[in-house]
Amino acid sequence: MAKIMRHPFTGALYEVNEEGNVVVREGAVEGVFDSSGRWVEGTLRQADPQLCVWITNNPASVINGRKSHPIE
Repeated sequence: MAKIMRHPFTGALYEVNEEGNVVVREGAVEGVFDSSGRWVEGTLRQADPQLCVWITNNPASVINGRKSHPIE
């Protein structure tokens, strides 16, 4: 399932593509950015870096993540 979210202020659509980059669509303009918000290609050259980081964030694996403690 693809990760897609709309920017709460600009309304731009942020979507993670197969390569792990973020495709940002704002109206008819589109750009591709890396996971830290740096421009890769396209006519749209600005994106919200915090949203790029957030949408591409991969949760820690069970092996490397924190121990979870059951609540009793």
